[in-house]
Amino acid sequence: MDSNSQNKKSWNLIIGITLVLFGSLRLYNKFQQEDPSMIRIILTIGFIGYGGFLIYNHFSNSDTDQ
Repeated sequence: MDSNSQNKKSWNLIIGITLVLFGSLRLYNKFQQEDPSMIRIILTIGFIGYGGFLIYNHFSNSDTDQ
């Protein structure tokens, strides 16, 4: 595996963790409000899901690359 591929995998992991953390915090804050907007909740859940996918993809590919 070359250096470019390893850097991309590292960035995908960092982006995935960031999306999950900030998305979860944003989702928590939305549920604390009186009248949360459903479209924003759905978008936030989508970002959390994509972040989870990036994290899962990083660790599942790490096992096969060795």
